[in-house]
Amino acid sequence: MKSNQFDMRAVRGSAAPKIVLLLLLLAVAGGAAWWFLGQKDASVLAPVATSPGSAVPGAELAAPVVSPAVEELSIDQLYREARKAMAEQRMVAPAGNNALEFYLAIIEKDSTNSGAMEALRELFPFASGTAEQEINQGNLAEANRIIQSLAKADPSNYTLTILRSKMDAKKRQVEQQEALDAAAAAAPVPAPAPPEPTPTEVEAARTEAAATNAAAAAAKAAAARAAAPPPVAAAPAPTPEPPPQPQGESRDVVVVTPVAPVYPKEAARSRAEGWVEVEFTVTADGVVQNAKVTASDPQRVFDREAVRSIERTKFTPRLENGVPVSATVRRRIEFKLGG
Repeated sequence: MKSNQFDMRAVRGSAAPKIVLLLLLLAVAGGAAWWFLGQKDASVLAPVATSPGSAVPGAELAAPVVSPAVEELSIDQLYREARKAMAEQRMVAPAGNNALEFYLAIIEKDSTNSGAMEALRELFPFASGTAEQEINQGNLAEANRIIQSLAKADPSNYTLTILRSKMDAKKRQVEQQEALDAAAAAAPVPAPAPPEPTPTEVEAARTEAAATNAAAAAAKAAAARAAAPPPVAAAPAPTPEPPPQPQGESRDVVVVTPVAPVYPKEAARSRAEGWVEVEFTVTADGVVQNAKVTASDPQRVFDREAVRSIERTKFTPRLENGVPVSATVRRRIEFKLGG
């Protein structure tokens, strides 16, 4: 019985080193596999290199090329890389290692993958905005790469037409600017402008010009005097004959139809008497105008009736050499009661 127990311990003792060795081999194999997979993922994430000419603004790029290593990834691995790119804000760049291209690779493997299609719809506005910024900055090659990727995601989207139009316009602008720069470089350098005259030189030029003008004016005046004919004495102007004196009768204003004044009733009752002096004008037509009282006694008792009497009286106008003229006349009208 003791001999059997001894044999079992001997067997166990001899097997222990073999187990340890097997565990060590398994650990080494696991580490090698981990290192190999890490190198493979690193090659997948490396951006695709472009030719030096593609960096020139305005250069055309073909459709984005998916790295063969990316194509070898499974859909789950592509989802993992796309989410990682989104978290690190690698939405559309760098080329070959961005979320947009990872989701496009998923669609190439599974055209009905709803998750990738939804992600591309969410990425489209951001990617189109980035493409527009690249166009505005003149990075036409980068803008073209993003536009080509967006065309794979949604080829019928009208935003692509707008972006392509803007890129064509920017390309023409760059070409025009390059042509202008080339023309400016080939243009001859203009000669330097002559120096500005000093104030002393300006004043001297003005003095010389004034003297020249004065001399020219004097010579012109002298030539005009020499060429002018001698003055001719003007004939004396005839003395105008005096106008003929008008011939005809001259007389003063003449009363044609006298009108006696009306005796005021109050003055008649009070047995008052008096006189009024009236001044008036007889026009050339024999009309009485501007009759007014210049004096009266007693005042204002007989004035109104005296003026009425004059205005109703008919006169012939004054004559001067047979021509009727206006004349100012004064008349004294007496107011007396009968015995």
